[in-house]
Amino acid sequence: MKNLKLSVCGAVIAAFAASSSAGAAELGIPDGMYSLDALIEAAKKEPPIIVVDATGKIKTMAANFTKLYGIKATGVKLGGQEQELILKREAAAGNVTHDVFNMSNLPSITAEILPTGVGTSWMPPDLVETTPRNYQKPAITSLNPWVWAYNTEVYGDKCPISNIWELTDPKWSGRVSIPDPLLRNETMFWFSQLETHNDDDMREAYREYYGKDLPADVRYATSEWVKRFAENGPNVTRKDSEVGPIVGTPGLEDPHFGFLSTAIFRKKYGYVMGICDGMKPFAGQLTPRVAVIASGTDSPNAAKLFVHYMMRGEGMKPQLIDGKIATNINTPMPAEEGSGVEKYIDQLHVTDPSTTDYDFSRLQDWQDLWTIHSR
Repeated sequence: MKNLKLSVCGAVIAAFAASSSAGAAELGIPDGMYSLDALIEAAKKEPPIIVVDATGKIKTMAANFTKLYGIKATGVKLGGQEQELILKREAAAGNVTHDVFNMSNLPSITAEILPTGVGTSWMPPDLVETTPRNYQKPAITSLNPWVWAYNTEVYGDKCPISNIWELTDPKWSGRVSIPDPLLRNETMFWFSQLETHNDDDMREAYREYYGKDLPADVRYATSEWVKRFAENGPNVTRKDSEVGPIVGTPGLEDPHFGFLSTAIFRKKYGYVMGICDGMKPFAGQLTPRVAVIASGTDSPNAAKLFVHYMMRGEGMKPQLIDGKIATNINTPMPAEEGSGVEKYIDQLHVTDPSTTDYDFSRLQDWQDLWTIHSR
């Protein structure tokens, strides 16, 4: 792919694209009658829309959309779990006020939001040539990197951690900061993904680090790592913006190691941080962001137009400075992006959508495992 290594997750997402039940509902203008001009004209006749994302950049995106089309859009920042609650509650009440969501919890979307008809996914017909097929069903706007990070002022260009199992060692007890997994379902879904698809990689990483195999009675390497990591007393924060200063503030004598989004690398914060290059088995995770339209919206064409705006890449540009990667192949990363994540894409774990329903069904199991062993 030009400019970006999106092909790293193409094959696995293709498995979901072929079998997805993601919203085929014909909201607004049917695809058989679609043209962008027709969509714009229909959208101008509808009420203003509210668009939602987990980043405050959605406010800028909405303002840019309004300026471009003369169609009023208001951006609202809400976390992933909050977005799901609002979608469900407004659908149940028959009073939809939030029209478009850019959502990150793919398992919740594919297992619950789309199959129940609460929300729908729409792929603009005129953008199929510039969006890899693997990102069309459901309509994936971007890929959001979360990475293991360290303080470069103290450790230089060499990460102090080379293997994920090091984080379970006593020397790192209380010195690893992460957003609370109980408040971030994406982390729990990641654990499920690792165990389902990459448990051999986790087992091999153990062998490489300790020079021996896991005990014979350990069925899954991933579950064992989660238990040991939770027991090692990681410093749990409310969100990743609280991880940044603990890891990357200049002048720290004993900075923490951390797990956070590439948005926290923005130059305005002044942190001295680097991505943990070469960490086994992965240097972080790469999660898809999905455009979801509330099925009961009073402005279906305006909602579709906002999805079009995101899917063509232009609408996502305010977020690319945070390290997010647009799925539209004509949208390069800005030179001023702070983390340099583009160089590490091949080292990030990619969600396999073929088992996202299973991930969703096991959410409580992973939450229980973490809760029990983090006490």
